[in-house]
Amino acid sequence: MPVERAFQQYSAALDLIAVQTKSHGLSDWKCEAKRTSRKRCDPIPDDHEMMRRICVAIAFSQGAQSRLIDKLINELVFSEAFANFEVERLSLKKPEAIRRRYWKSLGHMRFRGKVDAMVNAAKVMRDLAMEHGSFANYLKGFQIPQRLKSGGDVDKFWDGFLLLRADLRSRKMPFFQNTTSLLQLLLDLDHDAVKPDLIIMRLARRIGIVQKETGEANLQEVVRRVQAFAISRGMRASLVDLQILAFGGQSSASQLLSQRFCPASDPCENRDCVIGRKGLCNASSNLYL
Repeated sequence: MPVERAFQQYSAALDLIAVQTKSHGLSDWKCEAKRTSRKRCDPIPDDHEMMRRICVAIAFSQGAQSRLIDKLINELVFSEAFANFEVERLSLKKPEAIRRRYWKSLGHMRFRGKVDAMVNAAKVMRDLAMEHGSFANYLKGFQIPQRLKSGGDVDKFWDGFLLLRADLRSRKMPFFQNTTSLLQLLLDLDHDAVKPDLIIMRLARRIGIVQKETGEANLQEVVRRVQAFAISRGMRASLVDLQILAFGGQSSASQLLSQRFCPASDPCENRDCVIGRKGLCNASSNLYL
């Protein structure tokens, strides 16, 4: 399919997703949509807050249930287990000691190795502070724009992103040397990013943004195309990310809507889905009517 025609087709699907999520959004949806649409850029937080956000991102990773992690990260035991996110203190902790004392409360994270990752991330953060003064200073050096207004901004975003990822890999930063997790971190730091996780990639494949859900090239292509779509509609990519997650059935985001849409597996039997009825979803049973 020609590139322009493909763009028109998945853009039509994304437009409908925007309409459906707005129409079925509950009160909390309006608050979250407003937050992800704001034009003002949040400053990069200090190292203490950065450490907290890194621990939160690691907790959410690797298929952990968002609803359960949402609850965990707001409990006192989470901050207590990880030295109240004080970089120096956490960098000196023994992962096995943390697990021995707290794993019963932290079990919703699913994988015990996440504790090691948080401690090792604190060690990298400590080293970055020694070299650059703060994580904020370090990140600014890669000149990744927070707001994207043109195709040139998208190119700058990816030039900086790839340099940042390569540097974090050289430092053996846990999780955030991975494309999906690093994009999640930038999204959390108020950049116009998209996290290409299972939900995003599944829906992207269904509406024709890419042909396959896996593979580094496909991950990057989905994010680039969603960023380009957002610019074409005068929206922020972070809002489109939220819309796709909610429509696609992510456990936390979908609870912001009064109706469920996408199932976890093909084919989709939701005959009432407007995207399927219009022939814009490859997984829809409407295609076989």
